Amino acid sequence: MTSLASLAGVTFTYPSAGRAALCSVSLGIAAGEVVAVAGPAGAGASTLLLVATGLAPRLVGGKLEGAREIRARRCGIVFARPWTQLTGLCSTVRDEVAFGPACAGGPRADVLAAADRAMRQLGVERLAHRDPAHLSGGELQRVVVAAALALEPELLALDDPAAELDPAAADALYATLPALAAGGMGILLATPDVERAARVATRAVVLEEGVVAADGRPADVLPATDVGVLARAAGCPAPYPLDVPALLARIEPDSGAPAHDTSDAPPAGSGPGRSTTAPDAGAPAHDTGATAR
Repeated sequence: MTSLASLAGVTFTYPSAGRAALCSVSLGIAAGEVVAVAGPAGAGASTLLLVATGLAPRLVGGKLEGAREIRARRCGIVFARPWTQLTGLCSTVRDEVAFGPACAGGPRADVLAAADRAMRQLGVERLAHRDPAHLSGGELQRVVVAAALALEPELLALDDPAAELDPAAADALYATLPALAAGGMGILLATPDVERAARVATRAVVLEEGVVAADGRPADVLPATDVGVLARAAGCPAPYPLDVPALLARIEPDSGAPAHDTSDAPPAGSGPGRSTTAPDAGAPAHDTGATAR
């Protein structure tokens, strides 16, 4: 697979921060991968996306140590607060989605075709003539993701992209990711929703205090979902099932769950399965909308 970005021993510290947000991080992302990033609040997931796409320290300042190589021809990033990424210049959703490709140049017909294609992928074509300022949070979040897709990035970073979505819309958004990856895109997905992420990710990275604590198959490194905790308590060996049907298939149908000593099982709600991707410690609060897409 073609490498799109790689980090080797990367440490990043925000301006005036007392500690590094990322510490000696080494990882890569290749075309066709969906890499889920999990960890507790402040673990460094949002910062990892900024570093992997080249926005840190160029956009936010700070100090980067170690080796970083970005081979992707174009990167796109979507933040958890979609209203920060509106241009403020467009009166329709179609124009908003087309803004990035238009700035990149090219014939008008190609720009509009890219915008229309991205809106169809996110199911927001019915909003094409709406004013972005009058959309609901969920509608706006899908429009912002469509705007990033319209740029046709080789590497797409998504920071909690379903934060404003209802369950059905979140399912639909996550369902688009494998198809995008199959088309050659690399996707870096920071999310607290490891249950959904585990269904679509090809790989998972767990961060703890800016350090990579685990990197591997989602079923191996994301065991602390609610279903994973139940599976462990029921005595299922790793890799742990990540959804209820898979759990039921692993439990004996007649006798129910076997009796096992579960004294070492983590309590529900602990570990990366209940993590959040709130802004990392030391990350400045700012509007990065015009640059992010």
